[in-house]
Amino acid sequence: MDQQHDTLIVTPTLGLRTSLKRTVASVKHIGKGRVKHILVAPSKHCFSLRKQFPELEVLEEPSSCKSIYEALNFAFGLYANSYKYCGFINDDDYWLDGFESLFKILDADISVDVVYAKTLYVDKDNKIIGEQSCSSHYHAFYSLLSSGITLFTQQATLSRSKWYADVPLFDTNYALVADTKFWWQIIKKGAKLKYINRVCAAYMVQEGQLSSNTQLQLKEIKQLLAEDRNKIKFIILFHKIIFKIINTPLYIKRYFYLGKMSSPFK
Repeated sequence: MDQQHDTLIVTPTLGLRTSLKRTVASVKHIGKGRVKHILVAPSKHCFSLRKQFPELEVLEEPSSCKSIYEALNFAFGLYANSYKYCGFINDDDYWLDGFESLFKILDADISVDVVYAKTLYVDKDNKIIGEQSCSSHYHAFYSLLSSGITLFTQQATLSRSKWYADVPLFDTNYALVADTKFWWQIIKKGAKLKYINRVCAAYMVQEGQLSSNTQLQLKEIKQLLAEDRNKIKFIILFHKIIFKIINTPLYIKRYFYLGKMSSPFK
């Protein structure tokens, strides 16, 4: 066990985005000394990253590594068992002050395995695009995904390390939704999740990023859903209706802010 830190946060990166500085600064500010923040990168970028961030550990990913999820599997496989809590964040996203609430929940209630909250969607200029819709009904994760709704994302999520102990964590057959599959798998295994109705992280949306490939994302979600075919359509519809009712105030807020009821996000 790391004697100085109790939380491991991993950021896979090429070190090419200027936004990485903000990511690192936010984790340092919110983590308040309890977080071990590791950057994992290809060998050719490690020297410059170590020079830019001398206070962080920069882990060289295997030469065979071909994706973010492979890099995450490698890092967590080495270090997850040495920490109490684990999480990961991309190099263009960052924590908000509300993220501190996630630590407080896990510290106070040992029965909770994962805490999740809302993310704020911003553009490349850090202009707010919208606020993520969410709910506490995590058992409806599959039903909502079937309806095109991702209940939560990793930016505003913190977990006990035991759920990161099974390697490989992420199915590298997926380029975009391996983390979505990970959350669904641990819910099926009995993980207890707790929702905080706060915006706790910012998710940057910009052209050219892999996650902007909506066609690939839809294809992978369809493939993921096919792994669990024994769901009743009525239950899926019921969960969708409840989610929409819970998030009605947010939809109204979007209407006045964006001038329309819909947004790029559910």
